[in-house]
Amino acid sequence: MTGIERRKAILQELKNNYSVKVTELSKLLFIGEATIRRDLEKLERAGHLKRVYGGAVRIDAVDRETPADVRQADNSESKRNLCMIAASLIQDGNMLALDSSTTVQFLGEFLPRFNNIVVLTHGQKLIEQLQYTPVNLYCTGGFLQKTSLSYNGTFTQHFFHAFHSDIAFISCRGISMQDGLSWSYEEDANIRKVMLENTTKRVLLCDHTKFGKVSYCKLFGFEMINYLVTDQKPSQEWIDFLQSKQITLLYPDSLAE
Repeated sequence: MTGIERRKAILQELKNNYSVKVTELSKLLFIGEATIRRDLEKLERAGHLKRVYGGAVRIDAVDRETPADVRQADNSESKRNLCMIAASLIQDGNMLALDSSTTVQFLGEFLPRFNNIVVLTHGQKLIEQLQYTPVNLYCTGGFLQKTSLSYNGTFTQHFFHAFHSDIAFISCRGISMQDGLSWSYEEDANIRKVMLENTTKRVLLCDHTKFGKVSYCKLFGFEMINYLVTDQKPSQEWIDFLQSKQITLLYPDSLAE
């Protein structure tokens, strides 16, 4: 197979699946992974795709259609670190509402240490992660959105309306002083609104790459948030802004300051 034929085959896979992985392309095309990476680099330079950790996504898939397993690998250590800080807000016996974001998924690693907690979630990855732990788990059900591996729709909203949680943990695709919090899909945004309307403490988990970004669908303004947990100290402008909104900011070393 020539280079041109390989790259055509890669683009066809992208057309069908929105994303491709180097390992899977190597097996499919019987070509070494190093060659696949060079092909992806050429296709990215030509504007046909965007390379991500372990593979690539279609240009029109960026942000809106990138699969959850691809997004989860992005900034994984930052997400894990901020979730470790967020876990300090949890107490034994709490009922927690957790969204389906890849950031909040990392919070699942810290939940088994608590006693008698209850988790409400519409995230399939969290369900799989917690199913064999002592955590009491309630799953929403509903329509499965395959790119985000989350359950959505009216059924899911009714589920969250039926409970009042102690703490809700959500993330977002972008956070802007002017535009508030934003997400990629209206359906996901609506679920998060319901979660925050039916909780006592509202916590946003947001790594540093989300600051100053705006995605397709506005979630809500900062009035809906009590805490913002991030992976590194933000700029003084952001610190002053969050303070003016009466939002408690947590980041590494902030508890010691």
